[in-house]
Amino acid sequence: MRTTLPLAARRISTVLAVSLALGLTAGCHRDPNKQKLRYLESGKRYADQGKLKEATIQFANALKVDRNYADAHYQLSKVFLKQGSVMPAYSELMRTVDLQPANLQARIDLGNILLAGKQIDRAAAQATAVLAIDNNNADAHALLSSIAAAKGDRIEALAQIQQALAADPNRAAFHASLGLLQSNDPATAAAGEDQLRKAVSLDGKNVTARVVLASLLQKKGDLQGAEDQMKAAIAADPKSVMARASLADLYMRQKDTAKAEQTLHQASEDLSDSESGAGMLATYYIRTNQLAAGETAYADLISKHPKSAPLKIAYLRLLILNKDLPKARTVGAELSKTDPNIPEVAVLNGMLMLNDGKTADAFAMLQKAAKANPDNLVVKLWLGRAARAKGDMGVAQQSFRDAAKLSPGSLEAQAGLAEISIDTHDFSTLHQVADTAISINPQIAGPYIWRGIAEGSQKELDKADADFHQAIKLDPKNSTGYLELAQLRLFQQKTPEAKTLLEQTLELNPNSSRALRLLATTLLFEKQPANAISRVQDQIAKTPQNGDMYNLLAELQLSTGDAKDALASSEKAMQLNPSDNAAVVTYTRAEVTAGDPAKAVAKWQQWTTDHPSDAQGLTILGTMQESQGDRNGAMASYKKALAVQPEQPIAANNLAYLMVDTGQNLDVALSLAQIARRAMPSSPNTADTLAWIYYQKGNFASARDLLEDALKAAPNSASIHYHLGMTYTKLSNTADAMTHLKKAAALAPNTQTAKDADKELALLG
Repeated sequence: MRTTLPLAARRISTVLAVSLALGLTAGCHRDPNKQKLRYLESGKRYADQGKLKEATIQFANALKVDRNYADAHYQLSKVFLKQGSVMPAYSELMRTVDLQPANLQARIDLGNILLAGKQIDRAAAQATAVLAIDNNNADAHALLSSIAAAKGDRIEALAQIQQALAADPNRAAFHASLGLLQSNDPATAAAGEDQLRKAVSLDGKNVTARVVLASLLQKKGDLQGAEDQMKAAIAADPKSVMARASLADLYMRQKDTAKAEQTLHQASEDLSDSESGAGMLATYYIRTNQLAAGETAYADLISKHPKSAPLKIAYLRLLILNKDLPKARTVGAELSKTDPNIPEVAVLNGMLMLNDGKTADAFAMLQKAAKANPDNLVVKLWLGRAARAKGDMGVAQQSFRDAAKLSPGSLEAQAGLAEISIDTHDFSTLHQVADTAISINPQIAGPYIWRGIAEGSQKELDKADADFHQAIKLDPKNSTGYLELAQLRLFQQKTPEAKTLLEQTLELNPNSSRALRLLATTLLFEKQPANAISRVQDQIAKTPQNGDMYNLLAELQLSTGDAKDALASSEKAMQLNPSDNAAVVTYTRAEVTAGDPAKAVAKWQQWTTDHPSDAQGLTILGTMQESQGDRNGAMASYKKALAVQPEQPIAANNLAYLMVDTGQNLDVALSLAQIARRAMPSSPNTADTLAWIYYQKGNFASARDLLEDALKAAPNSASIHYHLGMTYTKLSNTADAMTHLKKAAALAPNTQTAKDADKELALLG
């Protein structure tokens, strides 16, 4: 008997059938393998059409579906290479090779990038890996030829490229490489030209062959032939940065700067979607010191291509270098909204923030960029610099180490590590960093200076002397070598020679505040304050925009009791460098000396409004407010400082003391005092605060121990004597209590401390 479904049941069955069908259809659309393949093919189509930004988006979409999709990583690397973005391309190729070791072309591309970065052994390892899989791989032999040429082994280079040609005789690029090698030797230059022409005949779109042929023709004096080849290279590949740059370089060599500028302007306009292409004109303006002209040119280019992030990035670079900071901030903020994921945007905005004293903001932005772009060398370098400015030496050191791993030949990474080592007085590491940098490039002066500093710290004075002299020999126009040698001479008490070296430093670098400070200090040591002030004034006349020097002048004027002139000098220092809190400190001292601390408080209130993340500034403001009797204002400032920097020891100590004095929560005060004590374990002030809290909580023995130790460091502290006297009272040691209470009253007559001590003495009888 056939069983029939009731009407309602049949309806349910129908709905289920339709739902299952829809579900299966939807399931096909959600199939991750099909989805990532669609993104990949779409990206390839965009790349073939020259729409590189769109291609990047599609390959990135494929990687969102499957972050281990080797084909997408490889295609993305190819787009980055076309855009001239070498570091991102390197990262994607590394990932490709990890995921797909048998991708021979990826290994070849990676090897070429490594070779360009002078990582010759790593490049050779990629070629060797390819030949292990395919012992007749033409590209691997070509790569080995380039490696041999980089080593200066011309015979091996010729042998390898000829093996490549034997494997693939019709490859234009190989004929071009052979032509380049032969053209470098006058005996084979004619054969080299033949090879280059062969390359062009095989592949009219081979940009490299045409550019090398143009270079050869240029050497022969055939400038028109060279220009024709370069123009043909551009016609063959309008997106080629190398072809455009080579044509501009040809015009520059002919001293035809108008044509060179026109060529680069057209390149930046045509390649506005490429970072390296869009920045070509900016590089020209920077090298020729025409920053204002560059600003005008890029403002015009952006008006024509308002959505081009690469053009805006190049424009922002020019604005920063030309110190047109208001415009730079506007462009940077715009880029942060439209293109926040481009690493260069984070770097340039980070530079602006550091310049504006917004260290914490710069650090946060660069840290986020580093997390999103872990293999970006420039981001790592700037994160290290921001972390150092913030005082986070651990992150700074790690960032520079990461940068050194990404690019072992990066002297910027080594310089960052050297600066951290100097900051932390880690001279053993400094010596190692210097040795590494010297092995990278023994013709650079800087590493010898680092090593000399390390040797000087270890009292290896002869070695330090030799390294400083080597630095001066390598770069006689670099003032740093003279400055470090001057410091060595001061240590050796060879003052006349030191002063001569300091004057040489200032001659080479009139803005060297450090050299001027050493020279002024030397004159003060020789009891010549008037000469010190006069020498600083002379230098300011040469460099009137140097805020540090005005601050030094203010300090010298204060040391002679001239508060009026010190005020004027420190105000000028603040005007020239509004982000320099050292000038505000000097100004504060001048105002206090002049008897007007209220103005100093007002200045610090303005400073902390402009720099809300400056924990030190907030702490100084709190100290000033406290000295003026504004306890509530002081506590508010200390709390703000601790919100920015929870371990700020002075703010923690002072807030803890005020909390005790105003009858607030002792447990919170104890926690703050312990923070301060951990950070400043040798400070009698932190000992006094913590001891007084122990006293308030009834822990008299601990209070006594701390105060007795503190008194050894500060025997004339009325506060410590008073607190120790009160503690001895609680411990029933009346004789010692009276001794210290009397001492407190004598040390601080007519103060609240003296009144409190006298009151307790009266009770003790």
